[in-house]
Amino acid sequence: MLRGKEATLAGIIRVIIEEEPETQDEIAEKLGISRRYVAKLLKPLIDEKIVRHPYIVDMSKLHKINLEFDEYILMKEIKTTLEKMEKTLLNNLDLVYTALKNSDKKLAEDIIIKDYALNKMEEEVRILLSMNALKYLPGAYANALATIASNLERLGDYIANIAEEVVHGLKLDKDIENEVNMIFTLLKEMLTEAIDVVKSKKKETKIHELEEKLHKNLELLLNKVLENKREDLNFYVQFGMFLKDIERFGDRCVNIVDIALELYHNIPRNPIPERLKRGML
Repeated sequence: MLRGKEATLAGIIRVIIEEEPETQDEIAEKLGISRRYVAKLLKPLIDEKIVRHPYIVDMSKLHKINLEFDEYILMKEIKTTLEKMEKTLLNNLDLVYTALKNSDKKLAEDIIIKDYALNKMEEEVRILLSMNALKYLPGAYANALATIASNLERLGDYIANIAEEVVHGLKLDKDIENEVNMIFTLLKEMLTEAIDVVKSKKKETKIHELEEKLHKNLELLLNKVLENKREDLNFYVQFGMFLKDIERFGDRCVNIVDIALELYHNIPRNPIPERLKRGML
């Protein structure tokens, strides 16, 4: 809950957005405070061009104000939901690795069934973004957060796809367990890094370094599997689908980071999909 000066400043901003006053006297009268106090609180915002005269708010900069309006309470709820999605995905990565390692079809079936939880959480984000209190957010924020939630939900689909391959009989040889374990470790690191960029708004990220490590390890794994020269053609089909889901998981993590960097730092995203960019190298 806002108190004191912060509550007054929040009130001033609401009056400007909703009433479009032409003078500080109008703002002061509306809130029952002195014009001098209005001027004092507005000065930093005017200096940073968050508020301009005659009194309007630059909506693209409103998020820079560290005030917990109702919409910021909703924003906290959205970020909490994104964190829940991250936690669920990290847990499911561990579970599907265990199912893959042990050829545990029952566990794989449970992972597929539980995938609906991520769908539900994505829908929660969309509902929150549609609420009226978020009308003060820049449109880019709503679109970006909805896209990030959608990407997280798709990550769950890739995990469910791997679980389905386990159900259908995908088994990995013991001699590639270390390589597969490293790949799942990298996936968890990439997911954690992606969500950290979203939450912290940091500009520097190690996501591309992790992406490079992932693809090097995928290449090593593929070469090792091919060296074994198995006669089971179905294994290669299933294994190829497994690799594709791993690759797509990594691409989505990079995409989440790119969305956040564009939103927070105006760093434009490359319109070429990650898989096509790699083919150009």
